[in-house]
Amino acid sequence: MQFGLPAPELAGRSGKPISPRAVPWRPLFRGALAALAFVLVLSTQFFFQLELYDYWPWFDILHGWFDYFLDLPLPGGCVFAAVAAAASLPVRSPVARHAVLLCSVALGALAGEWLQLLRAPLPADVSVAGVLVAKVARWAVFGALAYAAWVYHRRAADAAGRAHESELQRVQLEHQAAEAQLQALRAQIEPHFLFNTLANIQRLYQTEPATGRTMLLNFVAYLRAALPQMRRDETTLRQEVQLARAYLDVLKVRMGDRLRFRLDVPRELGEMAFPPLALSTLTENAVKHGLNPLPEGGSIDIAARVEGRRLKVEVADTGAGLTESGGSGSGLANLRARLAALYGDEAALELRANAPRGIRATIAVPLRSARG
Repeated sequence: MQFGLPAPELAGRSGKPISPRAVPWRPLFRGALAALAFVLVLSTQFFFQLELYDYWPWFDILHGWFDYFLDLPLPGGCVFAAVAAAASLPVRSPVARHAVLLCSVALGALAGEWLQLLRAPLPADVSVAGVLVAKVARWAVFGALAYAAWVYHRRAADAAGRAHESELQRVQLEHQAAEAQLQALRAQIEPHFLFNTLANIQRLYQTEPATGRTMLLNFVAYLRAALPQMRRDETTLRQEVQLARAYLDVLKVRMGDRLRFRLDVPRELGEMAFPPLALSTLTENAVKHGLNPLPEGGSIDIAARVEGRRLKVEVADTGAGLTESGGSGSGLANLRARLAALYGDEAALELRANAPRGIRATIAVPLRSARG
């Protein structure tokens, strides 16, 4: 029953008790309002004296209740002052703190009712001790119930606050994980791919200038498509397809007939939101683990479609397949984790065997337009 007063720090890091903090005026004002509301609720017991309705008219009953209500602020104020004083004590044990606060209710009620009797003495034939015991017991019961309700409310609010803070921390950690995984994906434009491409361009310019010029143009187109993607948290399917096409165009010059690819992406799906570098990861994986191990190479088909409320993008290759490719690689593991962090259960990455050979990888994300 601290009436909104902040609990003082019980002990410093050294274990020694520290001085109680000053009680702010705003919590003190809220506590006074709560005490007044408590007194008002307590005064309604006057209306439960059923014999009043047999002899008194309603106006007199209301007048009697008002007089009774005016008698309660004195003991109620003493209870509030006692609880406020007890709340500022540097008590270490939670059990002891509850006991001190409950005892302060009884002591405040005793002081207030005693002052009330001094203001309006009882008849000589009425036991003062009996009246004090009865009234203090009443205050103690109602005070204990109010304190129990306050403790329950406070604990529920603290639990809700901790749950909200934990959820906020979880979202922040997931966002940081997504950013870290995106950085890892951004770093997957492997240096040896860049150097090998530049070396091939140099060699082709010496032996086949026309082919070297074509490869250089394709490589420039790839860099133009890739560099903006590295600075974005979200892109469109059209931009991802352009990046995959530029990447395959570069490799087409290097691999020749060993690489064949086909794109089947409806124009109307081009502006749908898609995670950056996700399609590139599937495409690079299909080349590296699928086509490269085979002397004859193979083909890559990229297709997009809508199923229900999800956009599905599929990369199917006729390469070495799930068994011979030696695993899905860290790129796909990072991509799977990033999809989970960005979309939760709404996104998925599925790998399955392709017919007659190879891997069919499918990304499914929620269908929505990209942010402007």
